[in-house]
Order: sequence, then C-alpha cells, then structure tokens
Amino acid sequence: MAQEFWNNQSKEMQEVINLLNQYNIDFKVKDDKIMIKGNVQYVDLHSLPTITIVQGGNTIGFDEYMDWNRVVVTTPNHVGYVELTKNVYANYDYPYLVIHF
Repeated sequence: MAQEFWNNQSKEMQEVINLLNQYNIDFKVKDDKIMIKGNVQYVDLHSLPTITIVQGGNTIGFDEYMDWNRVVVTTPNHVGYVELTKNVYANYDYPYLVIHF
C-alpha cells in the first residue's frame, strides 16, 4: 500500500515537471517539492483556494477543488494543466510557488 502511494506521488510529480518543461517554466526540484520562481498575481484562500504567479509572460496557478487539485500553465498562446490528487498541496514562499508531493 505504501509503495503504491509513493509510485502515484512520483508519477504526479513527473507529470508536473513535464508540463513545466513543455512551457519552458523556470523551476527547481528539492526532495518532494517543486519550486517555481515567480511573482504573486492572485491568492484566494477561501471557497476554492488558488495561488497564481507570473513568470515572464506566463502565468502558473495551483487550484484546489473539492475532489482534486490542478496545476495550470497559461502562456500567451497555450494553456496546459495537470490534475492531481488532494494530498498534493501548495504554498507561496517568496519568491517561489512551492508544490508539495
């Protein structure tokens, strides 16, 4: 059971890494975290929590929904996203949006 959890966690982490690489987003990986450098654009910690940052002309957001979470990358020409389980969460620790797996 624990092995299945870790496999799913690393699969989700790899999906987010692939998304960020696809859109040339500046980030680094540290242990079980992805740290995306950017300036805060929008934060809502109430109904459906959201953290949105800006990096160059790109917007990166972490949205929490009832049953799942999502990382969204919006560029001037494209939008890409990855849906994640609820145990993946995020916070902003200047100057990074930190996604915890």
